[in-house]
Amino acid sequence: MEEKVKNTEEEVLKREKPSYEQLKNWLDQVVSQRNQVAERLNQVTDVLNKLPWLFKVLDNKEIFPPEFVNNCVEEIMFILTPPTEEELSNKEKENGN
Repeated sequence: MEEKVKNTEEEVLKREKPSYEQLKNWLDQVVSQRNQVAERLNQVTDVLNKLPWLFKVLDNKEIFPPEFVNNCVEEIMFILTPPTEEELSNKEKENGN
């Protein structure tokens, strides 16, 4: 009886061990997700670095053409406006969540 229990435990352990291919696929997925997160972090960092300069333009708007100043204002408004629920749900659909 004990031998049957040991055999089934060994079978369960064998089944639970992922194959090399499964491990490789998981690793590929994790690397892909990491790259997506790193790219998103770079985008956020770029925006955070750009925002102070946009405000600097507004502080010195007399030396810039009005159209450029208006573009900076629009960009600031776009950055600071939170996304709507519809935009958030569309992004989730695009990301497959």
